Amino acid sequence: MKKEGIGIIGCGNIGSILVDSVVASRIYPPSSVYVSDVRKEQTKKLKKTLRVVPADNRTIAEKANVIIIAVKPNKVKDVLSEISALLTPSTLLVSIAAGISIKSIESWTCGNPVPVIRVMPNINIKVKAGILPYCAGRYGAKYCKTAEKIFSPLGMVFKLPESKFDVITAISGSGPGFLFYIAECLKQISKEKGLTEKQSDTITRYLFYGSAKMLFETGIDPEELKVMVTSPGGTTEAGLKVFKTKRFSQILKNVIDKAEAKSRELRKKS
Repeated sequence: MKKEGIGIIGCGNIGSILVDSVVASRIYPPSSVYVSDVRKEQTKKLKKTLRVVPADNRTIAEKANVIIIAVKPNKVKDVLSEISALLTPSTLLVSIAAGISIKSIESWTCGNPVPVIRVMPNINIKVKAGILPYCAGRYGAKYCKTAEKIFSPLGMVFKLPESKFDVITAISGSGPGFLFYIAECLKQISKEKGLTEKQSDTITRYLFYGSAKMLFETGIDPEELKVMVTSPGGTTEAGLKVFKTKRFSQILKNVIDKAEAKSRELRKKS
């Protein structure tokens, strides 16, 4: 039986976004998009809204020539043990699991020469502004264009050596969470300073939106933009001095280092 279509195993936050993107971009018709999740209500919902095909993991492995593994990292090995015997040298296996190396994935495919590509998307793919670095295994190089076609509607797709995946996971994978935390703090401080809930929320959102737009549309280096809003003896300068006194840059580096170390730990456990 000739395999065709695409399967997404794991339809949580990221997996569901991938399903929606594949259907919206018309790379595959909904009838050739197979979805699997331990929560059957999730796949039923996707069937209803996108007309995709709910299936079990083995059925996906039998029918799809591209399979995206979007389960939690600690479930990847279990999924592959279930489907590995059904994979062929023409079945592209794409993993988006953090901390799981291509070497580990290849070792879990029962010795089959399966093409493997690893992608590290971040949550910003939800608004088609994601960062999606990828790397290919020893059999996956010729499928890079296929991966780029599938993921490019979701943001910036680029090839990166796997040796850099721990650090890129910390910066772009976890980065939105760090920025959202800063936004959360700014919103709370605004409320504590007397602004209303609505004012605090709107101001925080526009602050991040406008600042990001400045970075993108002007093309000016962040340091230069900082100088543009820092008048000598002014309020921004006063606030930035606190950052320097408290060594904010070192705190931020520690945050990235910790996230990178966790990614490395997950990889070594796999």
